[in-house]
Amino acid sequence: MLALYRRIKNEAGQWKAEKVREGRGIRTSDIKGPFFVRPMVNGKQERRALHSESFADAKIEAAEVETLCEAQSKGLSVADLTGQMNSNRIPIKAVVATYLELKKNKAKKTQQQYRLTLNEFLESLGKVKFLDEINVTVLRNYKNFLAAKGFAGKTIDTRVNIVAFLLKKNGIAARVPKDEMPAVEIETAVPYTDEELKKMFGEMTEEEKVQYKFFLGSACRDREVTYAAWSDINFDKGTYTIRSKPEVGFTVKNHESRTVPLPDSLLKLLKDRRKRMPDSRWIFTNGAGSPANHFLRRLKKIALRAGLNCGQCTTTIMKGKYKWRKLVTVTCKTDPVCEHIYLHRLRKTCATRWAETGIPVRTIQHYLGHSSLETTTLYLGVADSDKMRDKVNVAFGD
Repeated sequence: MLALYRRIKNEAGQWKAEKVREGRGIRTSDIKGPFFVRPMVNGKQERRALHSESFADAKIEAAEVETLCEAQSKGLSVADLTGQMNSNRIPIKAVVATYLELKKNKAKKTQQQYRLTLNEFLESLGKVKFLDEINVTVLRNYKNFLAAKGFAGKTIDTRVNIVAFLLKKNGIAARVPKDEMPAVEIETAVPYTDEELKKMFGEMTEEEKVQYKFFLGSACRDREVTYAAWSDINFDKGTYTIRSKPEVGFTVKNHESRTVPLPDSLLKLLKDRRKRMPDSRWIFTNGAGSPANHFLRRLKKIALRAGLNCGQCTTTIMKGKYKWRKLVTVTCKTDPVCEHIYLHRLRKTCATRWAETGIPVRTIQHYLGHSSLETTTLYLGVADSDKMRDKVNVAFGD
């Protein structure tokens, strides 16, 4: 980088060139021009005046002069020199495109999340174009870009981590320090109580009872139930094996199949169901014979009928038909929008029951399909004190 110079008068009243000092502890923001630089051109040092008045603008102009002089010395245009310099650099857009291609076997929702996040990252980069330009400052700018859009701390944390995975894959070690990231509240497990489950199942049709007992008895995720096939059930061993089915776009999370034991009561329901639908590939189907879905939407409607909504949640949804459709604000007192009713609570309820009956946490980790034991512990709710009374007495010899 070319050094900046200014003309100043010495004590004798003579003009002389003085190099502008810069570095740690030296304030340069108050320094004003005119400035000049002294580049080497064809082996000779030249003096070139700059038009910028501020130090910061002069630094940028000096870099442009340096590039121009280097191009002239090589008999090239600035564009040709820039292209030559960048020929071995990797554009960040190409890195993103390659990364998204590698993730094409992920679930559709996951792919959408990655694409949205990385496109936002590209949008935040401004003049940054190449992978080797990514540093902590660039990542801080991205974090601030998300915060300016009003995203919650958890969303910012998730999206910054997605970018971190991309960079790590490409050998870039830059990270936003942990103490600069927004605080993310850890969501503790809140299993459904026996009374809540009794009320919900009391409002279900026979078909819905089988579906949601499958969720409750297997601790499976939404898509793992949607794509549950009869060939995955081993009635002799009483198990369900969650495996990928790439032909229909279903990939097991973490690309690892696992086998989960099912309770006898659920197995009995499934055996009866199998007899009624011997030609179906899927355990749960819609009217067209395709894998059933929309389990969360139906669960929220069931909870509303059962009177389990908290009554405090509000949100905006689309209501009406055709040209009369419009956004309206509703409350969970009257609509199935309660934030406390969700499928993952059935998964957490199952995990908590497993833990209460003494199943080792490492085994529960495998059943849930978690790669981290720490994640599994977040799924284990605090046991009901009434249920623990006998064990508490045993602990104290009562």
